[in-house]
This record gives sequence, structure tokens and C-alpha cells, in this order.
Amino acid sequence: MGWYHAASGNAGPSSTGDTMSRLIGRSLLLLVLAAAARSPIAADLRPRDGERPFPGGSTVALRGLASTAAATANLALVNRVAATNRCSIALTDGNGDRLAPAVSLTLGALEERPYLDVLGDLPPLDKGAEAQASISCSGAFSAVGVLADAAGETVETLAAEPLAAGLAAMPVKAAAPCSSGAACFDAEGLVHEPVTAKPVGRVVFPAPAGSVSRFVTSLDVTVGPWYPQEPNGKHLIYWFVVDRNFDMPGLLYFRGPSKYEAFARHGVGLTHPQKIKVIKKWKAEVGHTYHVVNDYDIAAKRYTVTITDLADGKSVTLSSRPNVAAYTIKPGAKFIVDMGFPQGKVPTEVPSYGWKYSAVHIESFR
Repeated sequence: MGWYHAASGNAGPSSTGDTMSRLIGRSLLLLVLAAAARSPIAADLRPRDGERPFPGGSTVALRGLASTAAATANLALVNRVAATNRCSIALTDGNGDRLAPAVSLTLGALEERPYLDVLGDLPPLDKGAEAQASISCSGAFSAVGVLADAAGETVETLAAEPLAAGLAAMPVKAAAPCSSGAACFDAEGLVHEPVTAKPVGRVVFPAPAGSVSRFVTSLDVTVGPWYPQEPNGKHLIYWFVVDRNFDMPGLLYFRGPSKYEAFARHGVGLTHPQKIKVIKKWKAEVGHTYHVVNDYDIAAKRYTVTITDLADGKSVTLSSRPNVAAYTIKPGAKFIVDMGFPQGKVPTEVPSYGWKYSAVHIESFR
């Protein structure tokens, strides 16, 4: 099953899970490809064959998302403009409470993007409960939900509905600047503040399929108290993977008194014991906020982690080399970023209670 990642509480997808994801991916891709084929012209927003297109700036809801042993909840976005389109997704429960941080992402011109098993990376809902996805894009778009069984066959299709009159639209924020040529993903503001009841924060983005030459991941972390039972333990800053630990463009820990290290690991197509370690003596100061940039540049054969103190601009860099010459993201894959660890799951990995994680940003380059 692979390495048990304490932050996620699982060992990653099994071969059965991978097969199901591929089946669901094919089913959902066929659905969104059909939707895109029905709408090749950006300006044409007329409904066709029951499909509901929406103009830029509007917010729609996909209700009835449920994940059970018999079915998974999936959704797909279709960009209906011949240019990049910025979209936001927020998942809420039946009471309107957020299930995860709201995320924003960039769709390519006329791109269709599946988001498989949207609830699978979140704490389970109460029995019989359903979730809702609120979606908004800066340009014209379509959205659809699919409940699929274990064989990847569609059980039910969920139509997007405009929010009821009087409800405020979810804004599509500009977020961090996006580099030219990159597909960008954001979870803005304060994303996670670990407490005993919720030591781990997770952000998930539907990834664009295709070859990738570079990943750049960044976030801000405010260092809180070192874990008193083991201050020199590994306090997780981020764990960034594509779907699971096997493909990990970067991980970073800060270690406290008696160690004082910045400790990075990385590796694509490697089990966890095979992952490459990069360690530098360095002291993170309690109360300071650091901007961290994880740059996994496959094309340039360069891996760097740069940590900058926002108070004085001083920085430290860890350097290595990617272990692959090329990488391709499979259809239906996800970018996953975890922050913080639970207590007592893995030796030397400790919780970061009282720390703050903000402004998660990912850039993926062709």
C-alpha cells in the first residue's frame, strides 16, 4: 500500500482505487467532451439538449453530492471561451458550512476539467448527508455533477442550478499573480490553523492532464510554538503530491530546538524510503512568517526550496535535482497539499498547534 502519510491518514490509492479512478475519469471525460463539442463558440450561451451554459460572473450550485460505498461524487467544468478562464469552487455541507477551503484555478481555452471523487479527500459526511459545490468563473462556463458506481458507470447526473435570487455570487478572485504559460491554483487567505481537533489541513485541486515541465508551489507559514513533547520533531510545512505520495514534487519540515533544520524531501515515481533528502541547518523563529517556494523544475534539472522571512527579507535555499527527466499528469488526477501532522502517528513527525498556513499557490507548466 505504500507509505502511510500521517497527515492524510491513509497509504494512498490501491490498485483497485486507481482502476476505478481511470474508469470514472473516462466516463466523466466523455461527458465533458460531449458538452464542449456542443459549445465550440464562446459567445453562444444558448442551452442545447438540456445542457445549461452560464455567463461569466455568475455562480451556480451542484447539489446532491454524496459519497458512499456504492457511489462517488464527481464534477466537471467546461470552459466555454476561447481564452483562459478563472474559476472558483467551494464545497459546503447541508448547513452551508465549508467542508474545505475554497479554491480557484485556471482553465485553458475551451478546456474541460474533471474533478474526481470531490469528497474522497475530506472527512466523511454524516450518514445520508449530501454536499453542495458552488462554482463561479470569470468567463462563460458549464458545470455538471456525476454520481458514479465502483465500475465508473454513471448512476446519476446532477445539473447545475443558478443560485437563488438574493444570494450573493461567489467572487472569482485574482489571487496571486500567475506566471506566463502556467496553469494556476490558489487557496487564499488563512487556509489552516492546527488545533487538537483538526491537526491537519488539506487543499485539493483538479489537475490538468498532460506533460509537465515544472511545478512551483508556495505558501506562507507563521511559526507557532514548537511541539513541547518533541520540539526538535518534524513540523510539517507542506506535503505536495500528485494524487498520492508516490509522485511527490516536494515536502518540507521545520525542526526546532537542538536540531534547527529546514528538511525537504522529493521524488517522483519513488516509494517514501527512496525519496531524496535535502537538509540545511537553519533556525525558524517563533512568531515569524515565512514565504516558502518549492520549485520542482524538471526541464531545468533543478529543485529548490526557498524560505524567506517576511519581516526582514532574509532567505535560505535548499537545492537538489529532480529524479525524472519528464512527467505526465493522468486525466482525473489531483494536486494535494497537506499542512500539519496528527499527534503520535509517525515517529519524529509532530503536530504544529498554533501555527498558521496561508496563501497556497501552485503553478504547473507545460
